Amino acid sequence: MNIIIEAIKNPNEDERVRHLINKLNESLFSISGNNGAERANLDDFSQEKALFIIALSEENAIACGGFRPISEKICEVKRMFSLEQRKGLGGKILLSLETTAKQFGYQEIYLETRKNNDQAIKFYLQNGYKIIDNYGVYIGRKEAICFGKELKHL
Repeated sequence: MNIIIEAIKNPNEDERVRHLINKLNESLFSISGNNGAERANLDDFSQEKALFIIALSEENAIACGGFRPISEKICEVKRMFSLEQRKGLGGKILLSLETTAKQFGYQEIYLETRKNNDQAIKFYLQNGYKIIDNYGVYIGRKEAICFGKELKHL
């Protein structure tokens, strides 16, 4: 499968992105009863030192993800999703995000998922993420599990 990764400057205005995000929201709702939309405004990815990307296969958007700044040295991965499971798309998106985050000067990358999202937890652990204390809006949220990764090894 020939995959092209494309950066999207204004994801809120891109129909391909909105389609993927709608599918992501449906998937998250089926897993946890919450679609996660209130914690990730697509406009967050249009700011400086933020990025949103999609994976294209034959012009079709099939996966996405982005990061936004938390601080000068830490960014947060949000809205990771793939229409096609177990094809390596998540790994390609995540590596692209990590590589660009390091180029932007970030030293660490954080993310959150739900404790009942077993597939996501396994994916992030397999990709070198470590469980960290809940941060920001996730402090005190028992359903949340947070991960972090240092970017110095990329």
